[in-house]
Amino acid sequence: MTVALPVWTLPFVLALLGLALAVGRFTAVAAAVAAASTVAAVVYAGVVSLRPPTGPVPAANLLALLPGHLLLLLGLGGLARPDALALLWSVLPLGSAVYDWASRRRPFTGRTSILAGLYAILWLTVFFLLERFIAERKGLSGHAEAVMAVAFCAIGVVFVVTGILRHRRAVKE
Repeated sequence: MTVALPVWTLPFVLALLGLALAVGRFTAVAAAVAAASTVAAVVYAGVVSLRPPTGPVPAANLLALLPGHLLLLLGLGGLARPDALALLWSVLPLGSAVYDWASRRRPFTGRTSILAGLYAILWLTVFFLLERFIAERKGLSGHAEAVMAVAFCAIGVVFVVTGILRHRRAVKE
C-alpha cells in the first residue's frame, strides 16, 4: 500500500507553492488558479491523512506526487509566457485529488495505465521545459530552434517509452 502524502509535509508543499508563485512570471489570474488548485489538493490530502480509512485504500496514490507537480510549476514560471501552461498545469493537483477520491470509493484495475500516463506527462513536461529554457537562454530561433526541439522530443520520447516499459514490467503489490 502506498502511503498518502503525510500531513506534516503539507506546510512544505505550501511553501513550495509560494516559492513557485513568487519567482514565476505568472499573471495574477494564472497564479490564483494554480494556488486554488494546489490548496484544494492540500486540504483534501490533509483531511484524508487525518481520518482513518473507512474503506479500501488505493494501492497507488497520486497525492504523493504533489511536490513534484509544484516543481514543474516552478519550472514553468521560468518561461517567458507561462500562463497558458500554468492554467493547464492546474489540472494536475485537482486530478490527483479526484483520482484518490475515486479510487477510495471503488478501487479499479486501471491504476497501472493511469500511473504510466502520468509518468509520461510529467517527464515529457520536463523535457519540454528543458528545451524551452535552453532555447530562450541561448536566444535560438528558426532552424536552430526547430532542430533542438526535434532532438529533445526524440530523446524525451525514447526516455519515456523505456520508463513506461520498465514501470509496466515491475512487480506490483
